[in-house]
Order: sequence, then C-alpha cells, then structure tokens
Amino acid sequence: MAGQEPARTGGHARPDARALAAAVDARLAEHGEGASASVWLGGVSGTDSNNTAGDSSGAWFARDAAAPRATASAIKTFYLIELFDRYADALDRPLPGVDGLLADDTHPAISHFTPEQRVEIRRDLTGASVRHVGLVMMGTAPASNIVYNAAANLTTAALGGPEALTALIHARDPAFSAVAARRYMLRNRKERGDNEAPTLALAAVYQRLAARRLAGVEAATLDAIRAALHRRDDAVLGPSFAKDGSLDTDPMSEVRAGWYDTAKGPLIYVVMTMQPVPGPAGRDASGERLSKTAGDLANTLVQAGWASMK
Repeated sequence: MAGQEPARTGGHARPDARALAAAVDARLAEHGEGASASVWLGGVSGTDSNNTAGDSSGAWFARDAAAPRATASAIKTFYLIELFDRYADALDRPLPGVDGLLADDTHPAISHFTPEQRVEIRRDLTGASVRHVGLVMMGTAPASNIVYNAAANLTTAALGGPEALTALIHARDPAFSAVAARRYMLRNRKERGDNEAPTLALAAVYQRLAARRLAGVEAATLDAIRAALHRRDDAVLGPSFAKDGSLDTDPMSEVRAGWYDTAKGPLIYVVMTMQPVPGPAGRDASGERLSKTAGDLANTLVQAGWASMK
C-alpha cells in the first residue's frame, strides 16, 4: 500500500522476508544436489518475527529454526562456555587431568587418532593452560586440524564426557535444551550419532554472548569467551565473533554462525547447510561447493540485516 510504513524491529525496518526467502531458495536451487539449509537472522532481543516456520524466537527472519542439524565444530562455542566457566579462576593454569588423559591411548578422546597424530597432539597440548586449550579448540590459536579437534576432545573429557557436557549445556539455559554433544571430535559419526543443535540454539547462545548476559557467567569470563571467538574487525560492520563448522563425511554439512557488533547493535546470523552425499564432481569438490553456498547464504543474511539497520 502506498505510503505504508515498513514493519520495524529493534527501532529499524525489518528485512524483507519474501525477498530473503526467495534468495535462500534461489541459492539452494543453484547448488542443487539435494542441499538444504536452516537459517536465522536477528538481534539480541525483540518479539517481531519474519519467518517461514513459526519458530523464530524473535528472529527478523528464520527458516526451519527448530530442526536439529549436525553442528560440526560450531558446537564448540557451547563447549568453550562450560570450559571457561568451570575454570574461571584458573584460565592460565594447566587444564586439570590433561597430561594423564593424553598418556592414555585407550581413552575415547584420543584412541581414534593414529600413533603419529597422538605424538603431535601430546607435543602441542601437554601442559596446556585452560585458555590455550580453548583458543586452539576454537581455531583462534594456530594448530593443525588434528590438534584443533583434539583440544575439543580434551575439553569434553575434562568436563566429564559427552553426556555430562550435554547436561551442563542444558542446565545453562533452557534455550540450549536441544543441543546434543554425542561424540568426541573426529570419531565415527555412526558410533553414537552426530553432535547436533538447531539454529535456534546457536542463535540464542550468540544473543547471550553479544548482550553480555549469560546465566552464571561472570563478566571477566564473558570477556575471555568473546576474545576466543573474535575473528576480525570489518571496516563497515564492526568486530565479528564466530565459530563455523564443516563435515566432509555423509551427510556433508557446513555451518556459519556468529554475530557482528555493529554501530547499530549486534547482528546475529546462523546458517546450517546439509548435502546427503557428494555430487558427481566428487567429495572434495562437493565440500568446497557446499562451503561456498553456506558462506553465500550467511553473507545474504548479514547484508540484508545490515541494510535494514541503516
């Protein structure tokens, strides 16, 4: 209708839901090969929603936000919170029990690594501080892919194993109740199932961290968590905080999730993509294509959100 005011959320116009839905559909159609995606875009609060599933929890735009999907390493943000909160007063001291665990070739945190890989893991993580283990786990401190995932496994083991870690995550916030840590990183996905979460839960954890309000976590610990997530400073959007994820086994998965601290407030995005099996070009090529599709979808969300905030 001519002259009608645009829908607004958080003091600014909401992104056009129909245009965003069409853009997501078009990008998935371009990708083909059975790819699907759950997405979420929003800020730290608010009740307005533009979504296609009625499950946005205050999103500006969401699709299939309550559907659990494989998280890959994106679940590590929840691990980081529990690790740094458990050892908040000892972040720069050695992570308790690490050396004994690393020496045990039968422990499920490291038994699936080759002898050569275990040598590398022990070299890089023996005596490591809580903070260093967290930084390596999040990809903020440089490390090989093996050590990067082993750091997450040390975190999981230090917190009691996958089931105990899942219980800690659930107890932290009702919004995290669908997060499931089922296996140590790089173990066979068929042994115990995938580590999973819906986009709603990933959005919620970044809402809490962006707003600096996370149940039971002190301000200094929040600062340490945010520092472990910080990726870069965008000249337009501001600082970015993110943890992505990637799985190249079936079903192939790519996750892009985090937030920008923009001048107009936090801009939170989550994209969780899945492809059942590789396409005709092969697994490596399919993984690269799915990674690009996930990145393109995240950029589409962020740009639409930023345009609505101006």
